[in-house]
Amino acid sequence: MTKIKILLIFFVYFIIIFYLSIKNITVPQNYLILGLDPRNDLLEKTQTTDTIIYAHLSSKFDNVTLFSLPRDLWYWDKSKKINQIYENNVFPDIQKSFSQILGQNIDKTIVITTQNLKDIVDIIGGVDVFLDNELKDSQYPNQAYIDNPKSGAPIYKTIYYPAGINHLDSGNITEFVRSRKSSELVASGGTDLGRIARQQKLFEALFAKIIKIRNPNTLLNLYSYFNKNIIHNFTNKEMFATSIKIFPKLNIFKLQKITIPTGENPKTDIIYHPVKFINKQWVFITSTPDYQTLKNFISKSLLY
Repeated sequence: MTKIKILLIFFVYFIIIFYLSIKNITVPQNYLILGLDPRNDLLEKTQTTDTIIYAHLSSKFDNVTLFSLPRDLWYWDKSKKINQIYENNVFPDIQKSFSQILGQNIDKTIVITTQNLKDIVDIIGGVDVFLDNELKDSQYPNQAYIDNPKSGAPIYKTIYYPAGINHLDSGNITEFVRSRKSSELVASGGTDLGRIARQQKLFEALFAKIIKIRNPNTLLNLYSYFNKNIIHNFTNKEMFATSIKIFPKLNIFKLQKITIPTGENPKTDIIYHPVKFINKQWVFITSTPDYQTLKNFISKSLLY
């Protein structure tokens, strides 16, 4: 028997054994995606997760549904905002807390930093995001001032993204996801609600581009980067099992984003800003501390 035949038999044997080892693994369906923007400079020191997304993979493995939560939603059990729940990668505690809020059992958590976003868009060659309205922020922290306050550089700078398609790469994606002082109008990208809408557009564009990638080198680079640089609690077998389930459906795979009604009217908004502060803080709440209205909204919105 030639060496080539021996190698081929060994390869087929390996594939069969590996497939059998992951065949009965339960594929995670509920994911918590946290956007961590660690800051430790003259203007801000924080480790909070300002982007909080619940993602549900359907049982048919042909679509993902995304729900973005405002970072200022109040978590009654621990008397703090939900963007302060993330602590030291203690995934069981984090997932238990968000399962209680969402009414869905969280299987896995993915923590993506601003640096991760910069690296990912470079790996895939950038991403195009459509803005309905221009984004202009004249109070964006100036990195030149942060690096050297004595340089004479202004504390803030103006950033601008026109209405229409904007190409994002490592050079401009940070400002795009961080800005929240562009306007008092949500439609113009201002406030935290405006930033949530913008981040949803970014994740949708990233997802849409990634699932269309067929270049083996790019896919391998993404997998390698995810495994080495992104904080998560997946096992390799779980990642492969999920990939095998999704891969045959890529041509029909869809992303569905659901906007949770959020505002100031408790009669129409699932999440709303109360008249009185909670613990002297500006927060969002649901109509009851058990988050039942939010749980019901999410459950009814899911395509199982």
